[in-house]
Amino acid sequence: MIKVVFIGGLTNGKIVYNYLVKNKFVDLLMTITYPDTVDKPRFVKFPNNSKVIKSEKANDKLNIIKQLKPDYIFVAGWSELLTNEILNIPVKGTIGFHPSKLPNDRGRSVLAWQIEDGYSETALSMFYYNEIPDEGDIIASEPIKIEVNDYINDVLDKVDVATYNLMYAYFPLLRNDRAPRKKQNLNEGNFRRLRKEIDSIIDWNKNSNAIYNKIRAISRPYPGARGLIDKIQYTVWKSEVVDTFPFGENEAPGTLIAKLYDNSLIVKTRDSFLRVLKYE
Repeated sequence: MIKVVFIGGLTNGKIVYNYLVKNKFVDLLMTITYPDTVDKPRFVKFPNNSKVIKSEKANDKLNIIKQLKPDYIFVAGWSELLTNEILNIPVKGTIGFHPSKLPNDRGRSVLAWQIEDGYSETALSMFYYNEIPDEGDIIASEPIKIEVNDYINDVLDKVDVATYNLMYAYFPLLRNDRAPRKKQNLNEGNFRRLRKEIDSIIDWNKNSNAIYNKIRAISRPYPGARGLIDKIQYTVWKSEVVDTFPFGENEAPGTLIAKLYDNSLIVKTRDSFLRVLKYE
């Protein structure tokens, strides 16, 4: 039996938890997950039992994890940076997931940045944690298509599928000490910063595709893109690019050109128009 501690939450974390708890070769010693009252995007509740600890601070459980002496710690859907003391407890390593093709797009808010930048493909990487976030040895990466009409929630659904696929394919290899292990070339790739409130603001002076991508990147379950339309603040959840419209070509970016029969809005951008389909 492989002794495992799991730290995580959200929908992708629940997938890893379900895989581990049902695996006959796993002794799932303890799970640390979020309290039932937490307010996080894609939060799901975990079972209430003696092996599930509900806390937002896994680092506070250092002594308990030490006593359990796990072979592995698995991490998924967890925002807290774990201390080196915890990462170094398991005999075989601490393993997690990152939604990019490492070493590309290390860091924070990476899916939102990739969608905003117009990526057509990303990946979910399964890798060993070390003392520097997202820089440990890679076990495998599962490609993920980002379609032009995918919003962030669509891509997160694909991340969930990739999470299961990677667990199903590589956990048996990890259990038998046969999994691949490839060092990252940190001279390659890039690092993403945590998004700030200013990154949610729509600049109508940009072209329509850039604005459309920003809206896709931070739509539900995230806070949404915000912008002034005729000096009124809107939160925009869904939109589409409109290359031509019968009038309004010479209006300033951010001008409301028309409100259509379905309450959607036609807004002028630098190069064309955007149809705002869902908004508040």
